[in-house]
Amino acid sequence: MKLSRKDFLKFFAGGAILLSIFRILSLDPNNNRSDIVRPPGALEESVFNLLCIRCGLCLEVCPTECIVFAGLNDGVGTVNTPKIDAMIGECEFYRGRCEEEMQCSKQCPTKALQLVGKDKVRVGTVDFHPDYCIAYLGKECIVCAEMCPVPGAIENTEDLKPIFNEEKCIGCGSCVYSCPANPKALSLSSRGSRRAEL
Repeated sequence: MKLSRKDFLKFFAGGAILLSIFRILSLDPNNNRSDIVRPPGALEESVFNLLCIRCGLCLEVCPTECIVFAGLNDGVGTVNTPKIDAMIGECEFYRGRCEEEMQCSKQCPTKALQLVGKDKVRVGTVDFHPDYCIAYLGKECIVCAEMCPVPGAIENTEDLKPIFNEEKCIGCGSCVYSCPANPKALSLSSRGSRRAEL
């Protein structure tokens, strides 16, 4: 289908108006949700929402595709800003394809995502739901401890039940993504996240 110049200008103007509305809404402190798990190197929420132009470059370069757009259920002021969904993939800033240099931060045109060392990043914390855990249900499973890239963040008891050390967890979501339980025994929250500074 071919767009006429007039239709293209209408479409472009509509998109610009929509983006402006999202930007204005992001000025309202009540619209700045702190419970969204942001990609590594994200600035403090109110500044992040002002700088992020919702371009989607961070989504495009994420090797695991764990970065997705926030939706209306995340708050109107955050729509189309990037967030991490550990159910889709793990964030490999600590160990993996982005270990040397975080691609999402490197490509961010407005620096809403800052390039920082992996030792300065904590995107959140994993929440454990033992009622769904295969090991706690009496079967054998050590997947989360095997997949965790951080020494000491997940350890197993003598009977191979996982124990989570919240102080060491960096929120990469490797354990969440890999958990074979259905529903999953793990989820990723923004609790304890460490944001970058300008």
